[in-house]
Amino acid sequence: MNTFTQDMPKQIYSLLKDLETSDKKHIIMQGAGERAFCAGIDLRELMKNPNIFDAVTYSSNTMDLISRYKKPYTAIIDGITMGGACFFSMTSKYRIATERTVFAMPETEIGFFTNAGASYFLPRLNYNLGYYVALAGARLYGYDVKKFGLASHFIESKRMEDFKKALVSCKDDYEVGKTIANYSTVPVCTDSELDEVMPRIDKCFDGDSVEEIYDNLGLDGSEWAMQTIRVLNRMSPKSMKLSHRLLKMGSKLSLKECLKLEMIITYNIMNHFPQDFREGVRALIIDKDLKPKWNPKVLHDIKDEDVDKIFASIPEEFELKFDSDIKNSKL
Repeated sequence: MNTFTQDMPKQIYSLLKDLETSDKKHIIMQGAGERAFCAGIDLRELMKNPNIFDAVTYSSNTMDLISRYKKPYTAIIDGITMGGACFFSMTSKYRIATERTVFAMPETEIGFFTNAGASYFLPRLNYNLGYYVALAGARLYGYDVKKFGLASHFIESKRMEDFKKALVSCKDDYEVGKTIANYSTVPVCTDSELDEVMPRIDKCFDGDSVEEIYDNLGLDGSEWAMQTIRVLNRMSPKSMKLSHRLLKMGSKLSLKECLKLEMIITYNIMNHFPQDFREGVRALIIDKDLKPKWNPKVLHDIKDEDVDKIFASIPEEFELKFDSDIKNSKL
């Protein structure tokens, strides 16, 4: 599903830097095949080689680079788009979804945290949808990805090949934008199951803590709320607490500040608190018994001080640095 290995972010960053000053008119980023845009980093490889910091550095720099790219950049998020895929898509001006798009941030289910710049873009979604996506690992399908702001446009997959041929012939941003608009469509029916529960999501996930969100869901009492509680009960309690705090903080930070904060958390998890992450990957990816043994097991056993430690300062040499902030620097 087009997962990326730890050496690929450096290659992608270097390629995009070179292309920015080349004679190419614009950039199209897409996944191989029709099944996925990208399903994030290769977790099996990561378990064998947990030194993820170079990959995060280059991925974060790529995300920053795309956000200010000098040429039109189009990410065709056709198919599965999860986790680390956001590094290469969510800050692009043009983000194209299709009816095959499946967007998710499943990190709390593997004992990690909502990363890849999600601390910046998820809390900025309307209706507290970002908190629902982050904590419950909720999936968005097809036109919902565009309707709720994660994609900029929606194009039916049957038009995709003709669209890409037209896109390749564009000479500037005006032509790219016009071509995308010409091929964009609105499905005959735009209503979805998500629309039906959006008022409940907005109300229930408007909490200052994960505990308050649980209380809101209990007070709601609907079938959807009870099912959501069951889903949350499967997630790593520590990951939920961590991700919730991160999104609250990220709602007031710039993209770069969010990415720097995500690097701090990544370092502390991988070096000091890897237990839930290792257990989550074991249970869902390696052994596939779907029975992770979280530590702590329940939410009320996690103190705020436990979360504070994961936000603690890290050695300067591991702090995230941006190529764009260093004069005459090249990563």
